[in-house]
Amino acid sequence: MSTDLWEYRPGPHHAAELNLTGYEVQATDGPLGRVEQDTGDHLLVDAGPWVPGARVSVPVGLVSRVDHLELIVHLDCPRARLSPAPPVAVDLAGRHPRPR
Repeated sequence: MSTDLWEYRPGPHHAAELNLTGYEVQATDGPLGRVEQDTGDHLLVDAGPWVPGARVSVPVGLVSRVDHLELIVHLDCPRARLSPAPPVAVDLAGRHPRPR
């Protein structure tokens, strides 16, 4: 099994070619939020339901399974293990988020 947090684990849920933007994210202790951006090695999650106004960067190695029918990404860790992501700036056209 891979220990690289920035790669999906092998398994039947893995569909790296599918974009998970819009999927709900469920930690082991409850809902985390919704995927705003899928970069391939991490998911930027709007964690507003958990911490209003916060975004969380989730390495894809924490994904335990993906339910493509219900559009839910399941993590194998509690929300407390994740910390808010650095602020993201968006260009004037609203594309390509880039770090501040």
